[in-house]
Amino acid sequence: MRLTTILSWFGGAPKPDLDSKASNQPGPPQDAESQFNLGKRCDGEEASEHAKAAEWYLKAAAQGHRGAQFTLGICYAEGKGVVRDHAAADLWLRRAAELGHAEAQYQLGGRLYCASKGMRKAEGSEGRLEALKWWRLAEEQSHRGARSAIEYLLLAMTPEEVDEGRRRAVACAKNQ
Repeated sequence: MRLTTILSWFGGAPKPDLDSKASNQPGPPQDAESQFNLGKRCDGEEASEHAKAAEWYLKAAAQGHRGAQFTLGICYAEGKGVVRDHAAADLWLRRAAELGHAEAQYQLGGRLYCASKGMRKAEGSEGRLEALKWWRLAEEQSHRGARSAIEYLLLAMTPEEVDEGRRRAVACAKNQ
């Protein structure tokens, strides 16, 4: 008979510490890369899987993981695992683009260009300039669709706008 069994009869057995986690059970990962990878593994066909994946992407994105920021931006744009929110999509895509994520740069450029089409000429000009900047940065990283997007956009721009867009792309590339 074990000593703990005998002691338990007399109320002297040590009680387990219910407030502490078992030492052999690892907690959720704290590093951004592991969180991003967990998000990718969770991302399946069911809505609940998308929601769980979005939670992991958000944790990694908040730590500056550009792949997670991009993926979270797409989740918000499509309403995949989160409520569709175009402002949140733009925010996360911009953060990833600023960190040099080529696909985020391309997608952000497209969103800015589309938004500029419904504006008056002066307001739309700013959207086209920003779209050109992001597409040029994506092109510098050999993004497949960036060159044709730029060529299409240039047809709607003045020479001054083209020069300004080029200047912005150079300035942004220096800051990355």
